[in-house]
Amino acid sequence: MNLKFTYVKSALIIILICIFTSHVAFSINQSVEKGSSSLKGQIVANQSNKPLEFATISIYTTNNSKLVKGTITNKKGDFLLEQLSAGSYYFKVEYMGYTTYNSNQFDIKNGERKILTNPVKLGIDTKTISEVKVEGNREFSKVELGKTVYNVSKSPVADGGTINEVLNTLPRLSVDAEGAIQFRGSSDVKILIDGKISGLLGMNPAEVLNSMSAHDVDRVEVISTSSARYDATGAGGIINIIMKKDRVKGFNGSVAATVGTKDKKSGGFSGNYRTGKVNFFGSYNYKDDWAGRDYKVQREIKKEDVHTLLLENADVDFGNRYHIGKLGLDYLINDNNTLTFSTKYQDVLQNWNGRYDYTRTNIVSSAMPTVDYRLSAVDLDLQSWVYNASFMHKFAKKGETLSIDLAYTDNAADNSGNYWEHSYRDLSIEGIIASEVVTKVSSDFYKTARKEAVAQVDYVLPVGDKGKFETGYLYRNNEIDYKVGSLADDFNYEENIHGLYAMYSGSKGKFAYELGLRAEYSDINTNKEFKDDYLDLFPSVHLSYKFSDKKQWQLAYSRMIYRPNSGMLNPFQNLRDPENQRLGAQDIEAYYNHNIEMSMAFDKEKASYKTTLYVNYQKNLINQYRFIEDETNRSIVQYGNFDSKFFSVLEFEGSTKLNKWWSLSGYVAGIYEETKPGEGYKFGTRDMWEITGKVTSVMNFKKWFKLQASFRYQSEILVAQGKYQNLYYIDLGLSRKVLKGRGRLSFTANDIFNTFRFKIHTSDPEFYNKEVKYRETQIAKLSFRYFFGKRYRILRAKPKKSGMRHSENDI
Repeated sequence: MNLKFTYVKSALIIILICIFTSHVAFSINQSVEKGSSSLKGQIVANQSNKPLEFATISIYTTNNSKLVKGTITNKKGDFLLEQLSAGSYYFKVEYMGYTTYNSNQFDIKNGERKILTNPVKLGIDTKTISEVKVEGNREFSKVELGKTVYNVSKSPVADGGTINEVLNTLPRLSVDAEGAIQFRGSSDVKILIDGKISGLLGMNPAEVLNSMSAHDVDRVEVISTSSARYDATGAGGIINIIMKKDRVKGFNGSVAATVGTKDKKSGGFSGNYRTGKVNFFGSYNYKDDWAGRDYKVQREIKKEDVHTLLLENADVDFGNRYHIGKLGLDYLINDNNTLTFSTKYQDVLQNWNGRYDYTRTNIVSSAMPTVDYRLSAVDLDLQSWVYNASFMHKFAKKGETLSIDLAYTDNAADNSGNYWEHSYRDLSIEGIIASEVVTKVSSDFYKTARKEAVAQVDYVLPVGDKGKFETGYLYRNNEIDYKVGSLADDFNYEENIHGLYAMYSGSKGKFAYELGLRAEYSDINTNKEFKDDYLDLFPSVHLSYKFSDKKQWQLAYSRMIYRPNSGMLNPFQNLRDPENQRLGAQDIEAYYNHNIEMSMAFDKEKASYKTTLYVNYQKNLINQYRFIEDETNRSIVQYGNFDSKFFSVLEFEGSTKLNKWWSLSGYVAGIYEETKPGEGYKFGTRDMWEITGKVTSVMNFKKWFKLQASFRYQSEILVAQGKYQNLYYIDLGLSRKVLKGRGRLSFTANDIFNTFRFKIHTSDPEFYNKEVKYRETQIAKLSFRYFFGKRYRILRAKPKKSGMRHSENDI
């Protein structure tokens, strides 16, 4: 049955690709019908008569307004449209900040080389300029159908921080004990770059985002309830990071350097060179960063024959050094077709150097405690290549597009560890106190290799005045190999996902809607007798109603899936800290969840706010839990399927401008969650009420600097066997323009009072465990960035009612 389904599935994929390919080929052939005639002319500004470079010229047939060909002007403002057939035409000229020009009808004879006698003059469009000016001062957040969009490009933290650091300033987002981004307290979140999963291919998202400058981010879309457009993986939500698009003519870019407390330094370069139809872009980043990852453990084990107390103190330094380089190009075939290619190389070296002190006490006996300590040096050396290619085609019908994205990554890493364990044994004999030190040396070494490929096709077709139909296909293959040294211990993981979706959206009056259905076939297997394959349907519904321009209601529903990944299944144990191990399981299954969200958004003259009720129900969820191994009495953290989890939250989010230079934004949420582990576990159902909130203040002293302060509080939150204790912290960010605007100096200070501590308590009838993680969070950094090249074009427009001078980004 599975074999037959595979053949049918493959046939459908081939048919789909053939349909799309033939559609593109037909459209391109229509738009570039060859002939022997041509049209030549020049485009200039009306007031100054200066040539306009990169103006867009499109020529259409008169009888049916079909697009025939397009081009752009050169530095002299000249354009040439060749290979035209004899016929009747008109052409259109477009240039940002200027009015669109539509020519009169004219005829071209076969073989004629028609030259415009006079230059085409474009007048400044003051309405467009005003709109651009408003965009440059856009508000911090904006509610759209199915998502909230945050403008982070103006944040002081964005000038000198990483993407992780700027995400941590946003409402509903936070950072966990391992540095990973959480959404509403859950790490089960999908992160996209420019709407694609290919941007984070083959790497840990937390590590990648910590290596990318927040300065390159334009805005962040937070999607609580996913639509069928996106891959169905990820129960907690979606964070879509939209990067800045630098398509400025000529050579442009920036260089940056950062120094931080406790031996932290980084630097980088990014630039692009646009000439004619080709835009070359590239970047290089270097980082050398050491940070503390200390923790303390207090564990009491209570079994029938064992009653011991373990006190552990781990002093760990984590080093992260890398070189990341990227090269690529955009090729504008014509106005309707664009190709993009890029290659990224990453060389990453990580070191975990730690000392672990263990004090063990037998509570029921009078024996002296035993004291051991362990030295650990673990190194990871990784090299990674990522290849991307994309094609965008715009059809003659406005808004109809086809995009194809391909990505492939190949990375390999050597993981090695050396360990020195020192045990003190009591040798007291006949009242003579003595001790002996026993030293044990051990090591481990394993290789990891990962190959991942993604192919994605998306098609958009406008329907009527306000409707839109979307469809697409996604294929993802992910193969991970762990080579430990023996066939019995090696681990291989392979995942194949096929997804096909269809969506329709539209509006009628004040009512808007988006309806979608996604089908995904999953096939996951390992060499440890784990195999699972299934076909699922994932519906999504998004509705909104605008009571007015300032009041909007939304309702959304989606079904999602979470599949077991390689880390949950891998049985390999790292020997870095034997008393605290993580171990994969082979008997876990994918789980499904239902998301429902209802919200009301209000927009006042100087303030906007939003209230949301969100409910998430997960059945058969995958959750980690702790147990004490019978043979060794070590603590093991493993994943298993629980019966269910219910999560609900009522949240309030708002922002206001107190005056021209001071703005505030805030978020507060009341949460109730309940976890039912089900049968087979030694702990029962737990529930808890929680509260979390965040306040951010931005002060813009234009002649001096911009200052941002952020305060976050989180009450105790529930975990399966216990709870995280409350935490709070304050972050600061400051930036100032220097060197006549070409330089940017920024300073960030995270956790300025050193209060960011993760304290977790877990227990069952056999143990009580208290752990405090001292991940280094009190960090100060000073950054400088210098911009070079021509970045702005000044439009000297003087509307009658204002003598103000306007500027806009040159694209």
